[in-house]
Amino acid sequence: MSKKKQPKFKLSAFTKHFAILGLVSSPWVNAADIANYQNRSVTPPKISSSPNIDGEITQAEWQNALVIDDFVEYRPEVGQAPDHPIKALVAYDENYFYVAAHITQPADTITDRLLTQGSFAWREDYFGLVLDTNFDKSDAYLFHVTPSGVKIDGLVDGSNYIEEWNTIWYAKTKKTDKGWDIEIAIPMQSISFDENKSSWGLQLRYKSSKPYQQYYWNLNNTQDSPWNANQVGKIKNISGLKQGKGIEVRTGLSANKVNDESNFEPSIDVGYKFTPNLTGLLTLNTDFSGTEIDAQDVNMTRFNSYFNEQRDFFLQDAQLFQFGQFAPFATNGMPFYSRRIGLSPESEVLDINWGTKLTGQIDQTQLGVLSVNQDSATQSQNNKSTQLSVARLKQLIYKNHSLGGVYTQGAPTGDDDSTIGIDYSYNDVILEDQSIRFNTWYNDVDNEHATGSDSASYGLQLELPNDTFYWRTRYQHIGEDYNPSMGFVSRKGIEYSEHVTHYRVRPKEGVLADNLNFFMFVAGRFATHDLNGNLLSERLTFQPLSIQNKNSDSIRLAYNRKTENLTTDWAFSDSITYKAGEHKFDSWQLVASSGTQRPIYATLTVNYGEHFSADLVDYYANLYYQPNKHIFLNVGRGSYYYEQQHNKYAVHRSHIRLNVALNADWSWNTLLQHNTRSDKFSLFSRLKYQSAPDAIYQISLAKGYDISEGWSERTETFEETSLKINYIHRW
Repeated sequence: MSKKKQPKFKLSAFTKHFAILGLVSSPWVNAADIANYQNRSVTPPKISSSPNIDGEITQAEWQNALVIDDFVEYRPEVGQAPDHPIKALVAYDENYFYVAAHITQPADTITDRLLTQGSFAWREDYFGLVLDTNFDKSDAYLFHVTPSGVKIDGLVDGSNYIEEWNTIWYAKTKKTDKGWDIEIAIPMQSISFDENKSSWGLQLRYKSSKPYQQYYWNLNNTQDSPWNANQVGKIKNISGLKQGKGIEVRTGLSANKVNDESNFEPSIDVGYKFTPNLTGLLTLNTDFSGTEIDAQDVNMTRFNSYFNEQRDFFLQDAQLFQFGQFAPFATNGMPFYSRRIGLSPESEVLDINWGTKLTGQIDQTQLGVLSVNQDSATQSQNNKSTQLSVARLKQLIYKNHSLGGVYTQGAPTGDDDSTIGIDYSYNDVILEDQSIRFNTWYNDVDNEHATGSDSASYGLQLELPNDTFYWRTRYQHIGEDYNPSMGFVSRKGIEYSEHVTHYRVRPKEGVLADNLNFFMFVAGRFATHDLNGNLLSERLTFQPLSIQNKNSDSIRLAYNRKTENLTTDWAFSDSITYKAGEHKFDSWQLVASSGTQRPIYATLTVNYGEHFSADLVDYYANLYYQPNKHIFLNVGRGSYYYEQQHNKYAVHRSHIRLNVALNADWSWNTLLQHNTRSDKFSLFSRLKYQSAPDAIYQISLAKGYDISEGWSERTETFEETSLKINYIHRW
């Protein structure tokens, strides 16, 4: 199966018009040809002698491993044999799951510009795997590595990738005169699995940047994203696995100076696997110092901003706490938002005294339970701490169907608030090769400060997440009094709906196939009404042009028509005010980016048109410089210009990110940010030494300034200096 047949194609009515013009052939893959990209179940051997993970693949160490060399191209053209031959080796023993690979590739075609662990490595060449230990095709683990050994890990929650998750695993690489080799070992202690299930899911994938190509071992659906959990192939007869005593202890010691207060504190996280698929965690005196600061918010709207979680304790098994269907398309109306823990409503840091967590799966039931004791945001003589808890269950009730529930209790202020909700999801394939996903949810809030009667939020979403034809429809109701103390709400008292579609063509022959990876058309409508049916906001978008060439350079042109009904006057700035009433305005957007395989690449976004009753011109440009493995530099600058009846207002934001890798163990990362809307300047810098996955030493500095009166009159708003040492011990 090392050579794949060319796929057969059928012309749809839409693409016949293009065929008549002699431009393209149909992008649709005949459903019968999908079998060419699916692999029968295979059995990796259980080996008695473990290989040495040093990047050197020897015959003696891997002689009994399963050999996989039947990779198939997925992008830019489905079905081709790899330009760079790939030979993978798979095996396991009672303690580790092993994967190795030979990549035959000329040295001048390898994109390899990183040394720092934890760097954004998706722009590099890489090889890796997706591992579904329950073989339910609903969630999985992702492990990838670049030619210099920079590791990428994360969680795959169906079709969503949670990049913030990380664990202990081992990978080494080595350049050869024919390409590069990879050896990977994943400890059984680092993953969860049902010891009674002998079949797992596996996907192997390789990406080359020059030219852009992706290759996979298995494709169940050529229209869906290939790294999704439902694309894995079956590996069987997995047995005799051990996780030791299932004990993991993360010890930490930190010396912090926050503003004018200094402290020297230990912290400890103790984890225990009750079963290989059910983990308990206890955290004491939890320390989040040294966590990178958020990107500065330049909020040009009337609503709250959403920030991603970055703290390790909450990222562990984060996918088990996701409810309904929010990320990555929407966040408004989430009943549970982990960043409510450890922060006051005014975003002040609150100490976490202790916390417990239970996550995993029992038979067909997924569960996540979290309870944290923290300082109260409104401390009083009798209320100096508060308990915040959340429980999430998800039951597979039939193939492709699941029913779940969520319950939260408590509030950062110490109030006795609660939220309860249920959700249902369906994930399947229709018409032989078209993925379909359906979600619906309902939750209600019991808030002791509630004044109204409509405290519920509910909705549904239907999605056809396919490469050629994509469709998403979403409806959501958020009541006037919906205000979950542990959730996220940016706009309430609304009925929201959206309809989005795209049609993407990947040319297969002719002049377009020689020069383009794809071109695409996009259209959508996003509307918000009040609960009486009156229109509050509407955006109509049409993207007549979106193309990507063979060098991965891309350009996108879009037109947006907006309607906004302001119920009151909005003082957008000191010089510009938008009056209450209906505002109709439009704008054009141009987005261009160059291929990231080059040492210098860039992105540019330009908007031109109107903003309510003002004229608008804005741009945001990013320049990236990666000359070698030691230096990564990103400079970004954005400017927004508004003019209303000769009244002008401008906002500027800038950032500089410099990552310096002294070698594979030492790294120094720095981020500078400034924006004139909030008149804030911030600095974050961290020097880290990581000699092994289970030992980290770092010193970091974070500072913030209010510069509304000018740099010479700046006022320090916060300062944190932190020295941290972390070790991970396992038994």
